[in-house]
Amino acid sequence: MMSFGEKLKSLRVDVKRLTLAEAANQLNVPRSNLNNWERGIAKPSLETLGKLAIFYNTTVDYLVGLDKNRQSETMVLYEALPEIYRERIDDLVRDYTELARLKKL
Repeated sequence: MMSFGEKLKSLRVDVKRLTLAEAANQLNVPRSNLNNWERGIAKPSLETLGKLAIFYNTTVDYLVGLDKNRQSETMVLYEALPEIYRERIDDLVRDYTELARLKKL
């Protein structure tokens, strides 16, 4: 079974086809943090873990080893939706995330 870091690196390289710098930039995290997570030197916060799962189109359960399937049934259904619906869902998730962030301030 792959470790958390190995899963992250595989998702970045094999699925998203991004360099470490590109992924870190898109995730808005320091490159060194992403590198440390992939190498197993450090672990992300719970909030960041959720962001990683969304970014890599997977589940937190998969990332932490509780589920062997990279995609949940919900994600398979989501990917079957027309792009316009997926974009709207993504917008709603971003709006909700921003609202949750602002409520913390």
